[in-house]
Amino acid sequence: MFRTFRTPEPLSSIGQESIDMAEAKRQVEIAVLDDNPFAPKEALLHHKFRVVELGPDIRSLDTVSTFPIIVCDVAGVGRAFGSSLEGAHLVNEIRKAYPDKFLIGYTGQTHSVATTNALTAADKRMAKDESIEAWVKNLEVGMNEVVNPRNRWIRMRRALLERGVELFDVFKLEQAFIKAVRQRKPDVLANQARELGVTQEIKDLIIKFSATAVATLISATLGV
Repeated sequence: MFRTFRTPEPLSSIGQESIDMAEAKRQVEIAVLDDNPFAPKEALLHHKFRVVELGPDIRSLDTVSTFPIIVCDVAGVGRAFGSSLEGAHLVNEIRKAYPDKFLIGYTGQTHSVATTNALTAADKRMAKDESIEAWVKNLEVGMNEVVNPRNRWIRMRRALLERGVELFDVFKLEQAFIKAVRQRKPDVLANQARELGVTQEIKDLIIKFSATAVATLISATLGV
């Protein structure tokens, strides 16, 4: 028996060649996890970034759920999670829970191989004494990744494929994502995830993505 399908919508139909960086800076909050005051903050505020310092002692990944970009120190952070790798471990856990977020790990020290390996989960690794120009450049790269719907979904799509989700299921989720953004209804994607024969872990991942990333993208489109 053959099934017929509507012509699929291309992901490029909701993509952008370039984003309005000024508007992106107005919309996106950047979370900083550090046991000391974040030295570049004042200069970044002058560059119109919205920087929110959360301190070092978050006890749940839910604390960062609404932040599309997260900057995390390696030392003295995330000790509640019980790992000797501290902030590097936290970066790894955030990546597993929120694969669409843009993560920057930064440090002023040389670390063990285990810590360095854990930091491969970050999109960017920076030294504490990096120039403000480097911070601005990397944060603007992050803005383009999380504000552009096409780029945001590609990050999630890559994570789904890496976790063994069947290509056809990923395709159906992608079509639901496009529809959710166009109709400004995050539940469209969440409902599609519930209908698929995927693991509960994958369903939870997509539902969480719908409630955070898709809702944020829609708000940015509406300018709220």
